[in-house]
Amino acid sequence: MRLSISRIAPILMGLILAALGVVTPPATAQAATPGPDLLGVSQSATAPTSPVLGTPSAKASRTTRATSRALIVNVTSCKESDLQAAIGAVATVGGTVNLRRGCTYTLTDAAPPNDDNGLPVIKNKVTINGRGDTITRAATAANFRFFEIDGTNGNLTLNDLTLSKGHASTSLGNGRGGAIWLNGSGAALKLNNTSLTTNTADTFGGAIDNDNGTVSVNRSTLRNNRASSGGAVFVNPFGGSGKVTFDRTRITGNHATNLAGGIAAAVGTTVTLISTRVTDNDVSGTNARGGGIAQAGKMTLKKSEVIGNAITGNNAQGGGIYNLSGTVKLTKSPVTGNTTNGTNSRGGGIFNTASGTVALTRSPVTKNRALGTGATGGGIFNASGTVTRIASPVARNRPNNCGSPSTVPGCS
Repeated sequence: MRLSISRIAPILMGLILAALGVVTPPATAQAATPGPDLLGVSQSATAPTSPVLGTPSAKASRTTRATSRALIVNVTSCKESDLQAAIGAVATVGGTVNLRRGCTYTLTDAAPPNDDNGLPVIKNKVTINGRGDTITRAATAANFRFFEIDGTNGNLTLNDLTLSKGHASTSLGNGRGGAIWLNGSGAALKLNNTSLTTNTADTFGGAIDNDNGTVSVNRSTLRNNRASSGGAVFVNPFGGSGKVTFDRTRITGNHATNLAGGIAAAVGTTVTLISTRVTDNDVSGTNARGGGIAQAGKMTLKKSEVIGNAITGNNAQGGGIYNLSGTVKLTKSPVTGNTTNGTNSRGGGIFNTASGTVALTRSPVTKNRALGTGATGGGIFNASGTVTRIASPVARNRPNNCGSPSTVPGCS
């Protein structure tokens, strides 16, 4: 079925470390919702449902009504109301939305009754084809993310599209996923040639919060997003197995105030980076962790780069990568030019905890810095965990390569 739409009426740091067994959060910090998740923060209430926001006119919908075909909706304008109506038409039943080339869709209000989503909740298999289009939140609008993907059957693919200035707020919702929130097992997201820029989450995942779903990011960019934890992406299994794969993607210039300027991944998650750059992300604040990456699950980097990430604040750990109790494998993936800066900072390039494992294969750790009074381990700081190196030099780091005394075999 093919439709054209042109004139349709619009019908926190202690909590994070507690999750990883570092500190116990005060009772007052616990969210007042049922059942704490692995991070010590409760899962939000059941996601609100979303009605179809508009119904194509009889003229616009004059087409073959073959039930075996997925619905196809062509948006022929750049209007907010037409975009919301088109996505509303497929959100529950599934289908494809083709946007008009080069449009900027500026959202001024959330999609009722979903006060923290700018567009209808995705509950089926939906593809949105942009052609250099942008969906953005108006500067004067209330705070909302763009997409929530339902964990039962929600499956969203975005092609050649930009999402900018979304804001997932705790005042209206759970503050997760500044642009996109995957809400539970079964939720799936694929980004192709898509940019998520200048989005904000008050809690987790400045661009994407993946709670027990599956994400694939291909030839895309996550830039200048912001959150308390996971400036670009937060991955949480919620007792399941949250998964993310990045392929030929840039994760750059994102910011967090507690944990992981770029990617944060909790216990039980699986994250893979292939030919992907994690660059110039940062975290600021006392006891901050992971300027580029902080993870406690299973992470693999292949032909990827962790470059120029930074932490500023006392007791900063892991300017490039902070590995807590998980496993990180790097192959042909340099860790270069990352920084921790503050009193007792550790691991300018990599910080590995006592129960963590880091395996480096042809992955040099160079020109990283741990700065400030009492700083050490400019390249790698290993807190009695396991670090192995194959053809992976640790060199030209400041104030030393692997701390003093070093617990990294063959590195001083």
